[in-house]
Amino acid sequence: MIKPTKILLTMSLLFAFVSCDDSDEMPVDNPSLTEAATDAGLTTLLSAVDAVPGLGAALQSEAAITVFAPSNGAFEAALDAFGVDDLSQLVTKIGGEENLQTVLGFHVVPAVAFSKDLSATNTFTTLAGQDLTVNVSGSGVTVTDATGNTVNVIAADVAIDNGVVHVIDGVLLPELDLPTIVEAATAANLTVLLDAVNAAGVGQTLLDAEAVTVFAPTNAAFVALLAELNVSSLQELIGAIGAEGVQKVLGFHVVPAVAFSFDLQEGSQTVPTLSGEELTVVRTGSEVTVTDAGGNTYRVVAADVAVENGVVHVIDGVLLPTL
Repeated sequence: MIKPTKILLTMSLLFAFVSCDDSDEMPVDNPSLTEAATDAGLTTLLSAVDAVPGLGAALQSEAAITVFAPSNGAFEAALDAFGVDDLSQLVTKIGGEENLQTVLGFHVVPAVAFSKDLSATNTFTTLAGQDLTVNVSGSGVTVTDATGNTVNVIAADVAIDNGVVHVIDGVLLPELDLPTIVEAATAANLTVLLDAVNAAGVGQTLLDAEAVTVFAPTNAAFVALLAELNVSSLQELIGAIGAEGVQKVLGFHVVPAVAFSFDLQEGSQTVPTLSGEELTVVRTGSEVTVTDAGGNTYRVVAADVAVENGVVHVIDGVLLPTL
């Protein structure tokens, strides 16, 4: 015989279970950011995140995030805008891995904002430390970056385990930190080139130029030139050819246009320089050589150093114009 107390206990437990089932929502197992991006087919975004060591884990460890995730089509449009063929070339043009991390961080807000949480106009500080603007209207949600470019949210409110993802149709660009030509030459320890630029008084001209490609000789290249001309120092060289001669030599290393190595056509091409004479540049696969007015050919030994107003290629010889 079942005791009344046992019946009461069983009914109480059953009532508690039914009450819990009716009133409480079951916990939702949301995907991680990587899983959500994979499910959405955002393969280029995933490749970009993978290109920055530790970034994926860092995003996953954030307590709360809102991610504005560019579609594959958005990245394709960015490649076209920068005139590059792939993500690797894009990273080179924007200044490398550190700036890629800045770009990706500019798409992440360290807080959770579903579309229902947004006001008509919102300003969010991103993981890149820069602000983006989100506007809500009857026609949808838009996001405006640091350059004033506006993109659209095309798929909103994808819940992830530490926030939410909104898919956008463009890549957002922050302000990027690129070195000046002088800073890049200093970092590469091109001290003799810097001394020559200062002696000739052309530093500000290079800094003020709108778009330049600089073929920058190494210190060893200048040492070899001094030995070839039988002079013992840069000052003696300046004395021998004069300040105007030095300016012409330096100008012969500068092309008034931006040309990364992958922008060059395969084979030989002639390009104008600030000295008024042309250089011959040859690209063979990933190898690039430069030939001066006297027929001397030198190799690019370090290519594609992005600077504020162009690009620097380090070469193993000093190019000489007609003097």
